[in-house]
Amino acid sequence: MDWKRSLNKGCALLLIVVMTLSLFTFNMPTISAVEDELVELKILHTNDIHARINEFGKMAAYIKAEREAASHSLYLDAGDIFSGNPVVDLQYGLPMVALLNEVGLQAMAIGNHEFDYGQEETVKRMEQADFPWLSANMFVGEDTLVDFPQPEPYHLFELEGLTVGVVALTETPPSTAPINVTGITFEDPIETAKNYQHLEEETDILIALTHVGYSVDRQLAEEVDFFDLIIGGHSHTTLNQPAVVNGTPIVQAGGNGENIGNVTVFFNPASREVEAVEGFLQNVSALTSVDPEVQAMVDQYNAEMEELLSEEIGYTETGLTRSGSNDTSLGNFWTDAMRHYTDADIALTNNGGIRANIGVGPLTVRDIYTIEPFANEIMTYEMTGAALKDVIQFSYERRQSIDLQTSGLHYTILTNNTGRYVDAELYLNGEPIEEDATYTVAVGDYIGAGGSGYDFQGTVLNALTGMMTDAMITYAKYLTANGHPINYDANERITIDVTEAPIEGEPVGSTDYGLSSVHNRNGDSGLGNLYTDAVRAETGADFAVLNGSSVSGNIPAGVITDSQIEFLDQYNNRVEVVKTNLDRLKDVILTQSNYHGGVDLQASGLHYQLIKEESQFVDVLLTLPDGTPLDQEKEYVVAYNDYMHGSSFYNLGTVMVEQEYPLVWKAVVDYIRAHEGPIDYQEGSRITIEQSEESQDYLTVAEAIANNQGIGTVQGYIVGTMTGNFDGPFVTTNIMLADSPDQRDMEQILPVQLPNNQIRSALNLVDHPDNLGKRIQITGDLDLYFSVPGLRSPTQYQFVEEAEEPELPLISIAEARAVSNGEQVKIIGTATTNSGNWGGAGFYLQDGTAGIYVYQTELDSEAGDQVVLTGSKNVFNGEVQLSNISELEVVGNDTIPDPLILTPNQLSTINEGMLVQVEGVTITDLKQVNEYGTFEFNATVNGETVLVRVDNRTGLIYDDFDFEVGDQVTITGISSVHRDTIQLKPRGVNDVVEFEEDQLESVVDASIKIDRNRIMIEDDSIERLAEGGTLTIDLKDLDWTHYRVELTTEQLVALVAKKASLDVIASDIQLNIPMINFAENTSFALVMEKITDIENSISSVYQLTIEDGNRIISSFEEEGITLSFAVDTKEVNNQGDLKIFYLNDNSDWQLVGGKYSLGYVTAITDHFSLFTVWNQNEEDLPHVEEEETNNDDDQESLTDDDSGGNQQVDEPEESEDISITQTLPRTATSTYNWLLLGFVLIMVGGAFILFRSNKSASKD
Repeated sequence: MDWKRSLNKGCALLLIVVMTLSLFTFNMPTISAVEDELVELKILHTNDIHARINEFGKMAAYIKAEREAASHSLYLDAGDIFSGNPVVDLQYGLPMVALLNEVGLQAMAIGNHEFDYGQEETVKRMEQADFPWLSANMFVGEDTLVDFPQPEPYHLFELEGLTVGVVALTETPPSTAPINVTGITFEDPIETAKNYQHLEEETDILIALTHVGYSVDRQLAEEVDFFDLIIGGHSHTTLNQPAVVNGTPIVQAGGNGENIGNVTVFFNPASREVEAVEGFLQNVSALTSVDPEVQAMVDQYNAEMEELLSEEIGYTETGLTRSGSNDTSLGNFWTDAMRHYTDADIALTNNGGIRANIGVGPLTVRDIYTIEPFANEIMTYEMTGAALKDVIQFSYERRQSIDLQTSGLHYTILTNNTGRYVDAELYLNGEPIEEDATYTVAVGDYIGAGGSGYDFQGTVLNALTGMMTDAMITYAKYLTANGHPINYDANERITIDVTEAPIEGEPVGSTDYGLSSVHNRNGDSGLGNLYTDAVRAETGADFAVLNGSSVSGNIPAGVITDSQIEFLDQYNNRVEVVKTNLDRLKDVILTQSNYHGGVDLQASGLHYQLIKEESQFVDVLLTLPDGTPLDQEKEYVVAYNDYMHGSSFYNLGTVMVEQEYPLVWKAVVDYIRAHEGPIDYQEGSRITIEQSEESQDYLTVAEAIANNQGIGTVQGYIVGTMTGNFDGPFVTTNIMLADSPDQRDMEQILPVQLPNNQIRSALNLVDHPDNLGKRIQITGDLDLYFSVPGLRSPTQYQFVEEAEEPELPLISIAEARAVSNGEQVKIIGTATTNSGNWGGAGFYLQDGTAGIYVYQTELDSEAGDQVVLTGSKNVFNGEVQLSNISELEVVGNDTIPDPLILTPNQLSTINEGMLVQVEGVTITDLKQVNEYGTFEFNATVNGETVLVRVDNRTGLIYDDFDFEVGDQVTITGISSVHRDTIQLKPRGVNDVVEFEEDQLESVVDASIKIDRNRIMIEDDSIERLAEGGTLTIDLKDLDWTHYRVELTTEQLVALVAKKASLDVIASDIQLNIPMINFAENTSFALVMEKITDIENSISSVYQLTIEDGNRIISSFEEEGITLSFAVDTKEVNNQGDLKIFYLNDNSDWQLVGGKYSLGYVTAITDHFSLFTVWNQNEEDLPHVEEEETNNDDDQESLTDDDSGGNQQVDEPEESEDISITQTLPRTATSTYNWLLLGFVLIMVGGAFILFRSNKSASKD
């Protein structure tokens, strides 16, 4: 166009000459303009709408109005109009194209998500569109799945004499399932663009319309200088004004239909040059005008899908989020659904396919299609363990972070100090994956067919097993039908561990305790504090804030290197500085905290507290670090990163501090270098979460209309339905609320959606016309409904004001451990450790039921303090803990509980968090594990081993440890678990002592106490008992007919741990009971009842029973119980004929066996029943049989609700029956067998006995 630019203005002296010249320059645009008058081209642009159609009425009105006011205008879109809204996605994009046709879109760059519905549907949408789909670097071959048209590379617009060229570029390769682009290739976008320089001569204004992302747009501007403007998409970057790179302006409007870009290009017809480009973003939510025709289309599309999408398929109390650096709660639900649907061993899905979070409340079909808008299908492979490990390695190395969510498979990524992959450990059902073994693996067809570079090596068992959405809907319904809420936790399946691989990079500093992002969502983290402090120091800003996903990883205790910091920052974000006000800062913090379901922004220079009501953050309180409130009127300088500045949901302002700042990671390295001494932080000191105790306020209808966003509870009168008729006929799908029952002004009325669930059933006016005029409170999403402020997706309602939340009751620690993760609990217990032994000010707390770790940073407590606290139950690194402590108080001092005496193998999740002791263990594998003195060793006895970890923060370090390998010691400490490894954690130097074997005795006489008929151990006799020893309970001084010997849970556990026996000795019977039989019990009671109405037996007759709560233990699988009956041998001719018998189900006395010695007949039995001694040659003994070892007869089930615990000591009454829940052998254990005994007595001929037996039976 040089000849145009070289026109001789001097020759235009006469108007007739100018007119004559214009006739000859016929190929020049005939713009009506006076010399030097600029022509303005108005361009409205959108990108990455992702099917968000609800605000299209506003968008249409604005775009049409702006174009009508302009002499020259275009409306362009930079791609990704599909995938993100089930109303559109379930109709394969048809509503989206129809709306864009109506709004008047003139050209679109093809984005990667335009292929998501498959080639057949993509072609249909291209044919449906009234606008061209453009892509210069997309080439259609002969092997496509359908007849796919070749898109045009560019389009020329003739606008009143102005020629505008639009060249389009597409992401390479597009992020969609590979099958969707079969037969289509994509060339390098920048190299492709260079081929269109000839358009510079053919156009007045040349525009690149791209779907390649902001970073590639910048490269394009650097390498190609003939575009007058780049309109971008794909990266969802919010550029509030054009970013100029190498003289080329770049614009982008964020994403999801939140903004409309408004650009004016000033063209000089005389110089044939673009002289200026100006632009801004119009926030759609701030618009008020609505195009009625377009909005009617939107409402119609929504109404058509409402019934399907509003179906409730479950309820989640925890919410399901994709946020997190390891496994996430939504990822765990998702993959469990895949595995349930396919019956595979393992299910995997990539993080990029999970597109949204699900909040606490009802789970609907809409939620499922929102989180998975791509119509992906599930395929199954048979893979070797080696191939599976290769996939896991690739998944981590592609971005040096976790990408694959998992079910069935648990895996640990092992890295060096920089986070670089070293190895991986894979487990299935707790067992290591074997390289040569094969496993069935379910994956989405996107990654299964090679998307994102994945390569699943193996045999395809089924290429299409069903839709991913169908799997999740089916699984949610399955859980709901079985009474289970859809509750999931994170960080339970995937971990990242730092190995002792050689350190990479130049040392720049150190940390004593390590810096991690693991607590990002609960408050400030060590890594978050480091990053934000560094950014603030670099810039001198008042504050620094960074989004949680940009602060991710772990720096272990020890040396910090520059390579380590560089590697942790995968995004290469650059520091940016803006001026902002508190209202905007609070809005970003609050909005993002609710979106992520926890803390998102890490901070420096300020402290903030999130106020939470139920599951929603409702306010944020900002102060300086010293607690001084911030000035509401002041403008503050805030440093953050360029990603946040370019994202509308993080952007803090348009006024930037113009200065070139470094990349974030470089600022962090500089800060560490300049820091004196180790860098460590007290986590939880800057950011906290406060659960509001106030009951939720309600909004009036007027307030809900004026502030129509977020979740709210609205109070108003039901005045009709949105048919516009206040008296009927009504519809079932909605109601209208007003502040007065007589309100008829539609602008003062709030429409309320009634989803297809119990709320519709209860509130709709068709079935309940009497609801008209009633006042209710209803909670839901405040959002546009019928194109006006409304309330959607209600979760609860009531016709009276809500009751106040009751105060949390005190519960036991065992009950607290059993609640769902995230649930608030209130407990009281005794601290068994000092605070801070394992970081922060955390400590272990214990009561009579269990123990638990308390993570907190506020209170310094000591072992023995009695503490009451309120917090939420969570799991961290596999260990149950309480965190987010909202109430914490020392209320007294108590004796530290005695430790449970266990063997190494008995440390488990059952006693996790409790104070325990292992005795006589030998130290092996002693080693220091960090430079600060933390050390570990194995403690072994009798072939059982447990790992002992001594943290240097307890005050005991490796160099001061008095013992060495081979020493025999007794260790006291906390039973703990760390990432599936059971650990014993001593509290300090006094917890590891030399083992003194003479402390323990092989036989110990227990001291007993008697409470009514209950006999209990009251001394430390079990502690003095050696392993394999015998504890004796002497009852010879008690001449009772009913004995009940009880053990506490701790006593039972200790006896089982010692593999001890219990000797119970009465005047006429002795029992030797191996306690290993009762390892699964939670309680233990031995009941011995003497039966006095059995005649002619050689010994006393006893019914023997062992109870575990309300359960009868009738058979003993480990070791038999020895019975010894005292016998009178005066009239016995042959003592060898004396044997022990039991009464079986047929009322026959059946032989157990036995041997006579020193006045006792002794035998071993593997079950309990009614026992006595008979002469085996006695003629009157009925039907003596050999004892059967296999018998399938069922024991009758008895029910009662009293254990007989209220009898007097001097003569206890007979105990009543106890419910039996276990099938017994052929025994007569239950008291119903007294009826059978009555028949035996009839055979003996005792009419008087028969009378008594029937009387006894009637009592039962």
